[in-house]
Amino acid sequence: MILLAVTLFFTFAAMPAAAGEEPIDTVLAHLDEQISECLDDPVRLEEGHALIRQALSMEGVEKTQYYPVIRFHEGTYYMGIGDIAHWKQNRLQLLQELPLDDWQDMSISVPQELGLICRREGKIDSALFYYDQALQEARQQGDLEWLAAISANVGILHYNLSHFHEAEQYLEQGLTYVRRVDDPYTELCLLQTCGAVKVMLDKLKEAEPLLQEAYQMATEAESPDWQLRCLTTMMPMYDKLGMPDSSRACLQRGDALLPLLPPQGITSKGFVNARANHYYEQGQWELAVADYETSMANDAGGLKTAAIFERMANSYARLGRWQEAFCYMDSARIEADTLASERLTAQMAEFNAKYQTMEKDLRIARLESQRLWIAIVAVVILFLLAGLGIFLRLRHQRHEAQMRIATLEDERRRIARELHDGLCNDMLALEMRMQGDAACYSEQLNRLRQQARQLSHQLMPPEFTHLSIHQLLGHLMKVIDENTTLTVTYEAQPSDDELWRQLPASVSHELYRIVQETTTNIVKGGTATTLNVSLLQTAVDRYLLSIVDDGQATPADTRQTAASGLGHRTQQDRIKSIGAHGSFSQHDGKNVFELTFTA
Repeated sequence: MILLAVTLFFTFAAMPAAAGEEPIDTVLAHLDEQISECLDDPVRLEEGHALIRQALSMEGVEKTQYYPVIRFHEGTYYMGIGDIAHWKQNRLQLLQELPLDDWQDMSISVPQELGLICRREGKIDSALFYYDQALQEARQQGDLEWLAAISANVGILHYNLSHFHEAEQYLEQGLTYVRRVDDPYTELCLLQTCGAVKVMLDKLKEAEPLLQEAYQMATEAESPDWQLRCLTTMMPMYDKLGMPDSSRACLQRGDALLPLLPPQGITSKGFVNARANHYYEQGQWELAVADYETSMANDAGGLKTAAIFERMANSYARLGRWQEAFCYMDSARIEADTLASERLTAQMAEFNAKYQTMEKDLRIARLESQRLWIAIVAVVILFLLAGLGIFLRLRHQRHEAQMRIATLEDERRRIARELHDGLCNDMLALEMRMQGDAACYSEQLNRLRQQARQLSHQLMPPEFTHLSIHQLLGHLMKVIDENTTLTVTYEAQPSDDELWRQLPASVSHELYRIVQETTTNIVKGGTATTLNVSLLQTAVDRYLLSIVDDGQATPADTRQTAASGLGHRTQQDRIKSIGAHGSFSQHDGKNVFELTFTA
């Protein structure tokens, strides 16, 4: 991105100023110079912002020719501190409200910066639209400096899309342009980015001289921002080249520069993520985890990729923290494609088995402690409040329901592990033996193995560390819609995930099992054609779960108080364990199951 040095030459009618008072244009010209100096130095950004506010607060500033220049400086300040929203708002207003044709540099730079912002937001079509607008202006004016800058940005766009060969082409073209003009900033940007692309293409010998030249330029310019960008790319390059001393030197220099830059800035985030990868490759698991957590917390989602989740899971596994390893591997599986997901699912099973072994002893100790405290509390309550016998009896029934459900869930886990580790693997071995000799049987066996694997995943309890009950039910309904002939709809009101994350995990878990059991029975019935599931907040801390289908009602449906049937008893235990109330009714040929509960 090019910081403009806009110089305005104009004439105006001579007007005598009041005694001792400078004309507003003279004051603004002086402020413009000071602001430009401040914005060129990352350490003086706030000083520049104070001068911008001073200029914009002057009476009559909107009528001067300096007004768009000061407004442009304001957007440049937001860019410097990493405030993307205000930066974008500023540039859109300049593009729509001000006469940019009077300033040729702005007519190129404003759409070019909007392309840069849209690229960072992931709005690729919009980015290309603004880049094309800027490119047309640059070609019209024959401005090689801007052609180089826009080539750099289009190359960066391809880089972020992992189109490394296309990125290399644009960036090398940009270097050709910039070598013909005196534009050190754009040349530095192109050198560093082109070097980064060549690192990704494993053209390490070509990348090293480009990055060394860029780092030298950044050092001579005393720019900690660009020095850190270069070091961020050089560190993994030296790791790949097997030059640990050079890699450690980059790390030490970067650590010294990091405090000089805003922690929320793009450059700081990039270095922290590169440092995390370096620690991971060196087996420094605690340092790697700390930096990955910082990267994700500061990035608002941009860095939350399957690769980072997988690295975090492996780091936690190396540290023996199996529950965190399982959770992050599950997040990686969700973000990954189908083939990678199958591989990560197998690792999840291993992590979960190790965690269960470690957790078993802790669970026994917690249960013994819990029983002791229940006994003490019960004795005290019975002694002091004998009149609350009904309340205690209801609480005891609820506790028994929870224990039965816990036993059922343990059995689900055991069966899931047996299916996944035993039956699935045995069928895989048999399938491999049969391939070539009996292809049709091999296909049938493969389908059985996939069904067994899917069943084992369904039996495992859902994780609510990263997903809400709203997200899990949406996924469950999608699976039913894709794998049955039912027409499935699902809604949650409100749709904000933060609300549903506030539900206790125990309540969310039982809700998920209730929906899973009920919808499974509907699918098995084979008479329904439509299924609607909704999750609504009816009041503060009060909620309604509704499951509606158009199948033929069975006797078990119409007699919800019946005590027969293992599935029905388990369902009632789940409802009782969370203090909910369930009801079944029929309206207009529809079977309606409703569950009211509180948080």
